[in-house]
Amino acid sequence: MTIRNTVYVTLFVLAICMAIALLVFWNVYMIRDYLTIRQLHTALHGPEELPPSAGRWFVLAGGITACVVLIVSLSLFFASVIRGNRFKNQQRDFTNMMTHELRLPLSGIQVFAQTLRQREMEPEERNRFTDGILSECGRLGKLIDQLLKIQQIEQRQLLVHKKTIEVGEFTAHFVDKWPRPLGYRGQDGLRVEADPLLLEMVLTNFVTNAEKYGRDTLPEIVVKREGNAVRIAVCDGGKPLDRKYVKRIFGKFYRVPNLNTRRQPGVGLGLYVVKRIATLHRGSVRALPLSPVGNEFSICLPLLG
Repeated sequence: MTIRNTVYVTLFVLAICMAIALLVFWNVYMIRDYLTIRQLHTALHGPEELPPSAGRWFVLAGGITACVVLIVSLSLFFASVIRGNRFKNQQRDFTNMMTHELRLPLSGIQVFAQTLRQREMEPEERNRFTDGILSECGRLGKLIDQLLKIQQIEQRQLLVHKKTIEVGEFTAHFVDKWPRPLGYRGQDGLRVEADPLLLEMVLTNFVTNAEKYGRDTLPEIVVKREGNAVRIAVCDGGKPLDRKYVKRIFGKFYRVPNLNTRRQPGVGLGLYVVKRIATLHRGSVRALPLSPVGNEFSICLPLLG
């Protein structure tokens, strides 16, 4: 929590305490005043001629209502202020992360291009520099694609073309065309209704994270049936995720605050996109720390048939 949010919360608590104190004072004052008047009237005229008390009870109810309205209004106001402050912080963090993430591949492309222009080199070396440029362009393209997907999802403009997919076959094909080795364990005959391109994006995000944070272990894709659903999981051998981050890690722009995360490129959008894709397919996502090492990131989709 930032210092500004701490100040806002402190002011909010003080305001609520003052409102409650005002409510208690109002009730005590009105009830004591009413009882005093009632006792005096009873002493002078007897209990048979007590004046009607509806007016005073109405005033008392009005005071209580006013205090309740005050408390609710303060709650809504401070919630709005804190939410706006949090949004500004997210915007600032997003701008900083995007600037950093865009600058890195652009700098790489510039260095490669300048070297190619200034030096005479052998074809093998030239191809190596050309591959570096293409790699950095691919990194930029992936980042831009994520941003476009988020915009389309949040504006409800993302087109979802669902098809019947045999999960084992689909996953095995994904493993075969992945440029680096992957492990695979699965069940055959499990079918789901899903968009193949979006499901491939989910697996790409999971596997990419497993390669980045898996401490050079071999990522493994596991397909299994769970009741009336199919779970597609990617397991790695990295450091187990702290359980307090298990739900927060799928939030927009969220990255686990540790040194290992800061060393890796990213803006905290991949898992957020995965969660939204799962929602579009009436599914769910899960991050599960494994024991003694490793993590499992998975998507669960309704099973056909």
